[in-house]
Amino acid sequence: MSETMSLITNENGLKLSDNDDPSECLIPKNSSTDSELGLERQLCPYMLRSGYHEPYTIRPSHRTHRSNQNYSSRVGLLNIAKCKTTFFLHWNWATVRLGCFVILAFVIISMFCMVIRLVASGSKEAYGLRRDWWQGMVSYEIFPASFQDSDNDGYGDLVGLIQRLSYVQSLNVKSIRLNSIFSALDYPLEFSHIIDFLSVDPHLGRMEDFQNLVDELHTRGMRLILDINPSLTSDQHTWAAHWLQNSTGKYKYYYVNNETLDNLSEFDDEDKENPSRPFGSQFFLNWSHPAVQNEMDRVLNFWLQKGVDGFYMKGLRVMNSNNIYLVMKRWRHLLDTYSVDTDKKIMMVSEKFLKKLKDEESINLRLILDTCDLIDVQLHLSLDRTSSIETQVLQVAEWSSMSASPWTHWHLGNAETSRLATRVDTSYTFSAMIFLLMLPGSISLFYGDEINLQDSIDIITGKTFSVGQLCPMQWESTFEANFTHNKSLPWLPIRPDFMVNNVAQQSMNIALLRQVISVKQSSPSLWMKAFYDNGGVTSGKKMSTFIFHYIDENVVVLERHLQDNKKYVLFAEFGEIRRTLNFLRHI
Repeated sequence: MSETMSLITNENGLKLSDNDDPSECLIPKNSSTDSELGLERQLCPYMLRSGYHEPYTIRPSHRTHRSNQNYSSRVGLLNIAKCKTTFFLHWNWATVRLGCFVILAFVIISMFCMVIRLVASGSKEAYGLRRDWWQGMVSYEIFPASFQDSDNDGYGDLVGLIQRLSYVQSLNVKSIRLNSIFSALDYPLEFSHIIDFLSVDPHLGRMEDFQNLVDELHTRGMRLILDINPSLTSDQHTWAAHWLQNSTGKYKYYYVNNETLDNLSEFDDEDKENPSRPFGSQFFLNWSHPAVQNEMDRVLNFWLQKGVDGFYMKGLRVMNSNNIYLVMKRWRHLLDTYSVDTDKKIMMVSEKFLKKLKDEESINLRLILDTCDLIDVQLHLSLDRTSSIETQVLQVAEWSSMSASPWTHWHLGNAETSRLATRVDTSYTFSAMIFLLMLPGSISLFYGDEINLQDSIDIITGKTFSVGQLCPMQWESTFEANFTHNKSLPWLPIRPDFMVNNVAQQSMNIALLRQVISVKQSSPSLWMKAFYDNGGVTSGKKMSTFIFHYIDENVVVLERHLQDNKKYVLFAEFGEIRRTLNFLRHI
């Protein structure tokens, strides 16, 4: 039986339309008691509209068939109370409750783990374990003209270097440091005689090749550091040419006069070039002149825009110590301008430069240290003379007591020194590199040391070339060690031992070296500097990360350990006399 109900207000007589569906109810019908009180719960949405607060009554519609004997007002009300069934009433609530419990338990456990991780991370930060990309890294120094020739002219180039990046990356090093790449008077023999700081030497390629190199390195997650000597130029540089021709013009104060140079004590004999040398001479820039400072700012800006990650500022010893701090402060500000978050641009200086300031008791020494990120230090290692190593490490660690900013950057040899394998017997070269990687701070490896590469020599006379340490890289036991092709002669002769000492033949040693490099850069006990501030435990006391358990003329026992991290102990022998020693008490 179909029945409808009409809603009639007591005062205004508004009623429910016949088209309204009374089954669309919000409140279910429960008991007869409700009807008896006149508070019928079976009401339609129309009842919930705002503005209708008048008393109401519910009556049977005028269309109700009273004549029907089977009619019952109660039954009619029951028939119209057919609400749509709510879908969630049929859910399996036991399963839902169980699922909610599992999710809640998972969330609580996850939050607990996150708290533990944050606490552990906070503890490490208290130990000073947070580091930037150059701190504790291993870098690979390359003289690009001697690494790989791609166009068969006998000179290594930037394209060849790009071709060999997979090998460099396989060593697990974090950055590449390129020796001078700027256009020079007679590159690469006279690579320090710069004639243009804003161009790549033609022997190395084009500026486009350099940009490709930077982009490829960054794609691989590696960095690029450039060597630059801002203290001098070739006498063929444009600035020098104007200075020589017109001493009263714009360039009048760009350089230091030769007479003045002879009277300056800060210019070491090794930094003075013979003016009669066949490839020209060099002039020292006058860094007290603002125009020179602006010129070098423009140079640094140029390379920073190319994506360079830092500079090794060389030759600073010959600069006047009275204004060097102001100059370095300018450089620091410029580098910071290009630094973004973890992508900081760095500045490296030589320890020799800092020692000079210390000997002069410069009042700006501490301020200068604060502007630096790395201090380049050579470890002097000789057979049967290893007792001096401890003294060297302790002396270098003193820089940390003056400033917390710079980290030590150790090396065994570079583009300005004779090769490690030439100075130390090839039987000890690999051991020396492993020992170097055990030292606190950052490390620099010179290309070719991993294969016992030695200085290039004249085969006929047996004499070493003046720049023999820049000998070509030896890749394979093929023609010219696969450094160049098509029967081209490299710019320096390949060593006669290239059949044995090359990358292909030394693959086992290289594999071991890359493993040690990986451990060096991942273990805080190894990459941490000599001293760290364990403020969370010792209230600012500096803690040592190294111990020399034993050292004499040819044996070194070095331990590296950082609190709550693994301990590493290295036993190294650098002597020709065989001995038997008992180190059980050091275990």
